[in-house]
Amino acid sequence: MYENLNKLIDINLDLLSRKEDHSEFFFDFINLEKQKFRQSGEHIQAERLAENMEEKGLITIDQELAILSEFGYSVVKIGGWSQYLKAKLEEKMKIESDTQEKEKLEIDNLKLQKENLEYQKSIRAKEEQIQTLTRDNLRLGNWDIRFRWYIAIITFVIGFIIKYFVENQ
Repeated sequence: MYENLNKLIDINLDLLSRKEDHSEFFFDFINLEKQKFRQSGEHIQAERLAENMEEKGLITIDQELAILSEFGYSVVKIGGWSQYLKAKLEEKMKIESDTQEKEKLEIDNLKLQKENLEYQKSIRAKEEQIQTLTRDNLRLGNWDIRFRWYIAIITFVIGFIIKYFVENQ
């Protein structure tokens, strides 16, 4: 019975949904050969099937009467227990796929953040180099200006001394 449980649930959910009051004695459930469990002498299997369906929330049991629950009715509307299980499996697969995609994106994001951090470090290093070179350039520029002034002053003094010696001779 357990290897065909989903088929049995499908068959008997359909049976309950076709009843006007959506209820049936669970001994009148139908097996895979489309026979009532009562006729085939399998009362215990019918009771186990009903209990299993009740555990899944598909029916409620009142004495020996199986009554289709709201959940059971919604399962019938979407195409039966097998369709419900298939939809649930697809949903689970989609969630797993989304989770894997999310994890992949998070890993990619972490890689990009690491690359950005390295890029920021290199930018800081380049900015430090630029500041050092700018400082050196200013020092050289200042030294060049001072040097030119020294040369101008020395040239003026030498010119003045030479003029003094040339005129006094």
